[in-house]
Amino acid sequence: MKPLIICAAVTGAMPARSKTPHHPVTPDECAKSAAECWKAGAAMVHLHARKEDGTTSTDVAAYRPIMERIHAARCDAILNLSAGDDGGRASHEQRWGLVEVNAEVLSLDAGPFNTGGRVYDNSPAYLKRMAQIMQTAQVTPAVEVFEFGHMHGVRDLVAAGLLKKPFYIEFVLGTTGGLPLDERILPVLVDQLPEGTEWSLCVKTGDAEVYQRLMFYAFTHGGHVRTGMEDMVFLTPGVLAQTNADMVAQWVKTAAIWGRPVATPAQARQILGISAERTRKCIPGAIQAAA
Repeated sequence: MKPLIICAAVTGAMPARSKTPHHPVTPDECAKSAAECWKAGAAMVHLHARKEDGTTSTDVAAYRPIMERIHAARCDAILNLSAGDDGGRASHEQRWGLVEVNAEVLSLDAGPFNTGGRVYDNSPAYLKRMAQIMQTAQVTPAVEVFEFGHMHGVRDLVAAGLLKKPFYIEFVLGTTGGLPLDERILPVLVDQLPEGTEWSLCVKTGDAEVYQRLMFYAFTHGGHVRTGMEDMVFLTPGVLAQTNADMVAQWVKTAAIWGRPVATPAQARQILGISAERTRKCIPGAIQAAA
């Protein structure tokens, strides 16, 4: 079977400790959690930048210290950075500027939608410009689809040559105003994927049984999985995970039970078409040589 890429979303953009006291929020905590997840088997780590006081930010200066700490731990996981709008606080210019952080992967939200009493502004003009900037910088887009209409945006970017195979598309379920937590929609969404797509699920829910049911669809249908406290705080129903790495280890064990190999960072880069040139620019040479 195709190797499973496990992505660990170690911290989100919300007031995290309202969900669990174990959620990392400071730069040190986030970096430590990222390295632990890599050691546990995550090929990719998804990050939102946090400042020393625990607040979130889309500033390049907020991401760099976290990435430096991660690399200092000799972690060679693919770093997938959020280029979201930080709850409406970040401008398009700030989000475009994140290509300067020197990450291998950045999120590219595939279209606008209403959420939390506001419009999440991912206009066609923003998407086109962001895709152009990422393509020039050789950054791999993690294309996040929040609702059905966003697949039109994906097809437009593909037709314009702004997304290249292999495409990496993540369906986000459970966000207010977005795709519902209903497994019946997954075959329809997967059927709309362009040829040459690697896909995964991001399931935002406080219900461990719902998370498990949806994520197992991806696991058993050739997709990839995302775990971590940004999305899910329970290891099993009613039992809080103590660390993000515990949830990664759970997926490694699950994959072993069912005979699906777990991708290493190097294998994940090959699956996603991340060039060796880009990796050399993003990861210190000593770490890459040891990987």
